Amino acid sequence: MKRLFLIGLVCCGLSRHITAQDAAKGTALLADARRAIGGDDRLAGVKTLDVRGDFKRVAGQTTIEGELQVRIERPDKLRRDEDLSPPGGGPAIIRTEVLNGTTVWDENSGNGGFFVRLGRGGDAGRGARGNGPNIDPAQLEDFQRRARQTELARFLLIWLLAADGPVNWVATAEAPDGKADVLEITSASGPVVRLFLDQTTHIPLMITWQGTPPQMVFAGRRGGRGGRGGDAGAAPPPRQGAQPATLQLTLSEYKTVGGIKLPHLITRGVNDMTIEEWTIDSYRINQSFRSDVFAK
Repeated sequence: MKRLFLIGLVCCGLSRHITAQDAAKGTALLADARRAIGGDDRLAGVKTLDVRGDFKRVAGQTTIEGELQVRIERPDKLRRDEDLSPPGGGPAIIRTEVLNGTTVWDENSGNGGFFVRLGRGGDAGRGARGNGPNIDPAQLEDFQRRARQTELARFLLIWLLAADGPVNWVATAEAPDGKADVLEITSASGPVVRLFLDQTTHIPLMITWQGTPPQMVFAGRRGGRGGRGGDAGAAPPPRQGAQPATLQLTLSEYKTVGGIKLPHLITRGVNDMTIEEWTIDSYRINQSFRSDVFAK
């Protein structure tokens, strides 16, 4: 983790000084990385991915813990479920967020309140409206759709090295115990992403992008267990004028699953501060999902 955060700090410094881009080198290095984690055939053969584990998330002075499941069906389906208990005890809250092609929906089951995340950069659109301003429902739905498409693209990049835009080599990041090649991906579904590859092994170490830091808000819900969430539909777009930050996902503790090297520890950070950690228990590749997994 020390190495990853040192590289992250270097990335913050690089962001203002990169002037050269090398598309041929970027394409070649991405190909090397895909070979390093399993090869094009295996990666292209992944049609569905079921990821399960535990998470810890910082919310002000509180740390929220729970279980996480992410299900992906390429090319355009994503379901994320979080099972957690609110601070101070009480019944578990199960939070579901779905992208099904161009359709998005949310569900919150369980009683009590829960913490939600507001902010751009892939975290936007997750969570509840709470006391936010009233906005046009079509605008809100479009905001959610774009946010989840961005999140799906990010997951496909960190797990399968699937880039959805042009790739350029832009720099070498240096830390005391190693170097990383920095690739810049001009994503079709979100902000520009920088991918850090270990210069020796070509294994992915981290991705970064510019966005608004997420804010944690405590919100209640209406209705009983199993309801569709009532007012807990979706976060409104963040405030205008919020200061951008370097957001990052760091990847470590790789293990081979079905011939593919996959990270079993993922942390989310804002600049040099960790705000979330995932400990992955299992990856299931090409698992058959029920027909209603992505349906509302």
